Amino acid sequence: METSELPEVHGEPAQCEKVGEAMPDIAGYGVLIGFSVQALISLVLSIWAFFLTKFGRLEVQGEEGTPQHANEKKRLGFVSEILMVGNDLQMITGVALIGTALAHGKEIDLYHLHLVFDTVSFVGVSNAAALVCWTVMRAKSLKSRSRHKLFPAYWTGRFRISYAFAILFLGLTIFLEIRLDEWSLTAEEAGYCYITTGLAAVGANHPAADKAYVAITAIWLLLVMFGSLFASVKFRKPLLVLSALQFPVHLYMMIKIRMENYPYLEGENENRWDFGQTTATILLAVTIVQLVHQGLEFIKFENALKKYGPSYALAQKEDFSESPTLVEEGLRQLREAKQNASSVCLERSRETSRQEESHELMENPEHRA
Repeated sequence: METSELPEVHGEPAQCEKVGEAMPDIAGYGVLIGFSVQALISLVLSIWAFFLTKFGRLEVQGEEGTPQHANEKKRLGFVSEILMVGNDLQMITGVALIGTALAHGKEIDLYHLHLVFDTVSFVGVSNAAALVCWTVMRAKSLKSRSRHKLFPAYWTGRFRISYAFAILFLGLTIFLEIRLDEWSLTAEEAGYCYITTGLAAVGANHPAADKAYVAITAIWLLLVMFGSLFASVKFRKPLLVLSALQFPVHLYMMIKIRMENYPYLEGENENRWDFGQTTATILLAVTIVQLVHQGLEFIKFENALKKYGPSYALAQKEDFSESPTLVEEGLRQLREAKQNASSVCLERSRETSRQEESHELMENPEHRA
């Protein structure tokens, strides 16, 4: 007697039969690797700075204007920039991925929506790890210059991007929780369930178990993110640990849910490389190049100090200011382009007026007198 591959209990399938259609732009290898590796880079850099080296304990102790002050301040600036490598790019791509998922509305299946949730969680993890270190480093660097100024300034470019991401991530979480209420193994249309093998305990009630996982990890992540923005310096190491602990959780869930559901997808091959996957991989390459560049600059500075002595730092730019984010830089370039276009149009208008006046004088010689 033949047995069904998917045994039924009381007329209902034991596992999902209609997962959905393939979406390479969301679940392709390039996208998943790009997000997870960038998060790993941020975590490794943060742990390196605060647990494995002396940089987390660095202070600007020398008096302003002395070689020691300039040296310590420059070194903190280098470490701060290294910690933020790739953060701006990842925040932008994370916001774009959330926007893509929300724009699909109910057309996106539960499997891909859950996968997007775990993927963009890497952005929050790496952002929290980078910011908790970056704000501390920047606070130390500015402490001697602005003792009476509230720090951090909670409306800088990087903070605004973090706020935007947190709001969108919260919206994605609520949307996923609502969509999980539609869970059905017997729905005629695809996309109302996914295979849960290895994602929850055997016999767990779905979607209750899935909703609990989403709620707990989302609250955990948002608290860590806002802690990295607003908590005092003494909480930096606990926040780093809490941020790092989320990485293996989402990495496991991302890999497991894709492995279990990929064979049951309909439509095109989800491993096909297209624009989304290529873009994510290129952005990862840009992050690695930035990391190498910042590392080499730091090594050059240290070598120059050994060669020319502590006074070398005084010849460098001493002010430690926040570099503009990619969004701010893009807006600045748009404003400049708009101003240039306006100037060109005005110049063309003046030239046209001069040509018309010259033509009128040629046509009417009596006006020349």
